[in-house]
Amino acid sequence: MKNTLKLIFLFFSFILLSDVQPAFSFQLLPISRTFSPAGSGATQSYQVINDTQEKLAVEVSIVERQIDIAGQESHKQAEDDFLIYPPQILLNPGESQTVRVTWLGEPKPSKELAYRLVAEQLPINLEKPQDNQSQPVGTVKLLMRYLGSIYIRPTNVKQNVVLETIEPLQRKNGEKQLAITLHNQGTAHAVLKNLQLRLSAAGQKSMVNLKGEQLAAMNNAVILSGNKRRFIIPHPPELSTGAVTATLDFSRN
Repeated sequence: MKNTLKLIFLFFSFILLSDVQPAFSFQLLPISRTFSPAGSGATQSYQVINDTQEKLAVEVSIVERQIDIAGQESHKQAEDDFLIYPPQILLNPGESQTVRVTWLGEPKPSKELAYRLVAEQLPINLEKPQDNQSQPVGTVKLLMRYLGSIYIRPTNVKQNVVLETIEPLQRKNGEKQLAITLHNQGTAHAVLKNLQLRLSAAGQKSMVNLKGEQLAAMNNAVILSGNKRRFIIPHPPELSTGAVTATLDFSRN
């Protein structure tokens, strides 16, 4: 019993001695930019804005963006492809800073290239210690991190998304699904907006049209140039089982 009371006392002592602070907040504007691989468009500017009442430090870096067939995104270092100035900034409350980014890579790429601009708060204590603080105080801070989109886009590139396969699936619990594989055979990324999927099954005369929330798993998905994406959606109850054919339409703006 004594040990239990001791643990409870230590727990509440930690809570009292800990200053749990909300995440500092800053803005990165804009969140997406398209660069030219050469010329004046190869340099773009961003604004980093401190919206808080505290000083904060922010570091800006860039990574290459990759998306696998399941939609999982991964990154590779790309520090040699860009010049960032300044890469680290200290912002007073309400202050903003312009960050200039210049593409240093291939001036004539054969297709659009995709990157992420990473702006993240550095875990640095910028506040003066209190002179009258007689005992240690733990501080928990949740740090902000932005992932902006960067596309290096040469002229005359375009998306070309084709529906490669559609296959009926059945889960162990008996739930029926459809697996849809899309392939962007073009030279620019595609964003799947305003989707419409028309399905027909062998031996079924009428077509089944899906859109909106019925295609939630696919809405606004990004398919990079040359990449494939595989989506799993519920099998529409009005669609017969068996072999399925489909056509896909979406906004290509």
